[in-house]
Amino acid sequence: MLQLALIAIAFGSSCLNVALSSPLIDRLEAGQHQTVVVYGTSLTAGGAWVSQLSASLNAAYPGQLTWINAGQSGKASATGVAALNSTVLAKNPDAVFIEFAMNDAFTAYEPSEVDYDITQAESKANLNAMIDAIMSQNPNAQVILQTMNPSWNAPNGNGSATKRPQLAQYYQGYREVAADRGLTLIDHNAVWMKLQQKAPADFQKYVADGTHPDFAGYQQLVTPAIRWNLNADTGLTLVVDLATGRGVLQNHSNETLQLVSFTIHSDSGALDTSWESFSDRGNSAWHEANPTSYDLSELNPLSVMKLAPHAKTSLGVVWNASRSLDLQLSYLADDGILRQGAVVFDDAAATLAKRGDFNDDGVVDGADFLEWQRSYGATVQPLSKADDNGDGVVDASDLNAWRSAYQATLLGTSGRLHSVPEPSGLIQTLVFLLALARQSASR
Repeated sequence: MLQLALIAIAFGSSCLNVALSSPLIDRLEAGQHQTVVVYGTSLTAGGAWVSQLSASLNAAYPGQLTWINAGQSGKASATGVAALNSTVLAKNPDAVFIEFAMNDAFTAYEPSEVDYDITQAESKANLNAMIDAIMSQNPNAQVILQTMNPSWNAPNGNGSATKRPQLAQYYQGYREVAADRGLTLIDHNAVWMKLQQKAPADFQKYVADGTHPDFAGYQQLVTPAIRWNLNADTGLTLVVDLATGRGVLQNHSNETLQLVSFTIHSDSGALDTSWESFSDRGNSAWHEANPTSYDLSELNPLSVMKLAPHAKTSLGVVWNASRSLDLQLSYLADDGILRQGAVVFDDAAATLAKRGDFNDDGVVDGADFLEWQRSYGATVQPLSKADDNGDGVVDASDLNAWRSAYQATLLGTSGRLHSVPEPSGLIQTLVFLLALARQSASR
C-alpha cells in the first residue's frame, strides 16, 4: 500500500493528452494524392467553408487533391443514403465530410418526400449506414463528422428554428456516433451556440437568413477549426477554451517559428487583461504592451523565440467568455512579415498545455516537479521540458508555474488548500517514502 501511495504522490492519476493524427493529412504529407468528398445539406452544397478549406489545403499540397462537392441542398440523410453510390462511392474517396443533421431535424417535408419525418434514431441509423458503405469500399478512408450551426427565426427567413425544434438532439446523435466509432468529430455547434447565447447580434449577422452562415462567419469560426482538428498546418494558433476563456498559443506546424511579436485583438473589447504574458513569468526578453480589452500584445525587441514544431504554452485567461467570439491573432516573425494566425475556439483548450504540466500529460502533479528537477539548469528549446517562461533555460522562475498550479490541484481535489512543499521538502518526503517502501518490500 505504501508503494502505491508513493506512486500516487510522485505521478498522480492522469491520462495522456495526445493529439490524434489525421489520415488525410498524413497521406498528403507523404506525397499521396487524395480525393475528398464533402457530403451534406445546403450548408455543404453552398457553404463557404468548402472553398476556404480547399483553397488552404490546395496551397499547402499543390496538385495532390481532388475535391468533389456532393452536397444535397434541401435534402436530409434519407436522400444521403439513397444517393451515396452515385455521388460519393462512385468517386472512390479517401476522405469524406458528412453533415445532415440540420435537415434531419426539419419537420416541414411533405409526406411524399423520402426525407419526411426522420426521427433521431433514424438519423443515427442513416449516418451509420453511410459510414458503413464508405468504410466497406475503402477501409482506409477517413470519415469526418460535423455538427453545424443552430438556426433562428430570421425576419427574412422561413421560420428555420420553428421548423427544427429538436435540432440540438440531432446534433447530439452525431456526437454519439463519432464517439462510438472513434471518428473525427468537428463540433461547430458548440461554438455557434456560445456565440448565439453571448453575442446574439453577431450570430444573427453571420447567419442572416436563419440557417446559412455567410463567408465571414465560416472564415471566423468554422474553417480554422476544421484545419486545426485535422492537424493541418495553421501556423501560430491561439486555441481558446469555450467555457473559461483560457488561451493556448501554439506553433501548429512542422516548421520552427522564429517569433518576434504577437497581438491578440478583439473589435468588441472581449479580451481579459489578466492574461499571463511571457514577461509576467519572468522572461526579461519580452515586453508586454499595456493590456486592454481590445489588444493583448508582446514584443521581443532584441532577439527571437524559436518555437519548435507543435510547441505550445498557456497564456492564462485571454478572453471574456461572456462576450463575442471575435478574436484575431497577428504575429511577426524574423523575416519582418506581419502574418495572420488562426484562432480556434474548442473545449480541448481546457486541458491543453497547462502551466506547470511539464510532462504534458494533462495533470499537474509530483511527476512534473521531478521533470523540473531533472532538467534544472539545462538549456532547452523554448517552452520544452520544464521551461515555462520560454527563455530556453530551466530555472527557479519556471517552478513558480508548477507551485501555483499544484496548489490549485490540491484545492480542487480536497476542497481544502494544503501548503505546497518547497522543492527540498518535497524531495525529502519522496526519499523518505521510498526508503520506507523498500524496507517494507524486504520484509
